[in-house]
Amino acid sequence: MKHSALVVSDWLKTPSELRVSPLPEQAFDPESVRVRIVAAGINFADILMVMGKYQVKPPLPFVPGTEFAGVVDQVGSSVSGFKVGDRVFGSSTTGIGAFATSITLQPAPGFLFKIPPFLSFREAAASFIIYPTSWLALVEKGNLKKGEICLVHAAAGGVGSAAVQIAKHLGAIVIGTAGGPEKCAIVKDTLGADYVIDYTKTNWEKEVSKIVSQIRDKPGVDVIYDPVGTFIQDTKCIAWNGRILVVGFAGGNGKIEAVPANRLLLKGASLVGVFWGGSTINENEVVERTWKGIFDFFEHAKLNGKPVRPLLYHGVYHGLNSVSSAMADLGGRKSYGKVIVDISSEKERANL
Repeated sequence: MKHSALVVSDWLKTPSELRVSPLPEQAFDPESVRVRIVAAGINFADILMVMGKYQVKPPLPFVPGTEFAGVVDQVGSSVSGFKVGDRVFGSSTTGIGAFATSITLQPAPGFLFKIPPFLSFREAAASFIIYPTSWLALVEKGNLKKGEICLVHAAAGGVGSAAVQIAKHLGAIVIGTAGGPEKCAIVKDTLGADYVIDYTKTNWEKEVSKIVSQIRDKPGVDVIYDPVGTFIQDTKCIAWNGRILVVGFAGGNGKIEAVPANRLLLKGASLVGVFWGGSTINENEVVERTWKGIFDFFEHAKLNGKPVRPLLYHGVYHGLNSVSSAMADLGGRKSYGKVIVDISSEKERANL
């Protein structure tokens, strides 16, 4: 079978310029596995990467795509822990290669896992970035405790939705922000946030203060999970000894705010960077703890009769040709939750 991929040979002006090409030959050695890709997740980082605007720029040409789920169809003689037919999800160690019909990689620790039986291929493809990013932020970096108040921005988005689930698991009181009534309803009714603020209609900082005053006398929230980049406003509603988690800049239109450090000083607050990709390179123990925490979280929820599943956008995207449309919907704020592309056809999936 001939395999295909999206190949970026020069930086694109927009993702609409992506085109399907034959998959470049991939070397297979005794330490490799090959995975037939069934589904792939779409991330803001993927959009930035194909345009050469991401902080990590792969050498050209390259196959973009960070995360995938699929079936192992070839295993090197030196590989243990995986066999042909295993349902797996993960990423290459370089964070690229998922927008293809197959990927060959060495299954480094923390980069390839068997799919839990209660997750579909689409759900697994959605999980590899959002859960470790949010667990790293809230548990390892934010030290979120039971009873603390956690503000989650873009709570209906990919990482935001996972953050709401994890924060509730930790016993926090969760305030979620989202844009529009549909997304607010999802954050409240599907994800279980305690309070929701529609940032398109209100001065959300004042609304946060109003909600906090109903909960306790101490002003401000303890932890702010921010994948949007509203850090100046965050400093207005952070509590004493609070932690602002810098997860991303999805709402900045390419601009990164300069945070007034005096506000951090006056509130004894911390501004903490969260970069899961960097942690996979620099903090092996943290990566191991993070994935153990996530799988324990999944298992605990399943035993309680409420299995954790990622929030998936209802949009349907079939085949590599639809990746650019999926990116457009994500970048245009049309979507909620995680945007997934079905790489394999229904006929191909039936034969896996």
